[in-house]
Amino acid sequence: MKILKQENWWVWLLLLIFSSGASTLVLGALLDVFDKNAWYTKWYYWVIALICFIFPAFIMLYIFLIQILCLTACKLKVPGKEIYLTPYTWILCLIIPIIGWILLLVMLLYLQIWTIVMLYRGAGEDFDIEK
Repeated sequence: MKILKQENWWVWLLLLIFSSGASTLVLGALLDVFDKNAWYTKWYYWVIALICFIFPAFIMLYIFLIQILCLTACKLKVPGKEIYLTPYTWILCLIIPIIGWILLLVMLLYLQIWTIVMLYRGAGEDFDIEK
């Protein structure tokens, strides 16, 4: 079954809803967006974060999910990559209270929804492998 075919966009929509966005990791793996030399592959970062308390590990996990979501959206050619691929935009949204936090949620929703829309439009068919 070709899971990235245009006809299977609803499967990704259901996965997105029922997994609370964690299906982006599977989609990112299928689109090959993971980097072997990135910060998230270094096990000692995760160990240090877990030793220092659980809170830094949750922050790292959330940053990891956002990064994979952005790279997946870029691979599917979601419009606006000049904005969502820049780390300064995300940092600025975190620093500015209320308005920035609302914009942070809007950007996350934008990326999640447009990823599904681009799968609906057939952008994932180029990356689908035959099984």
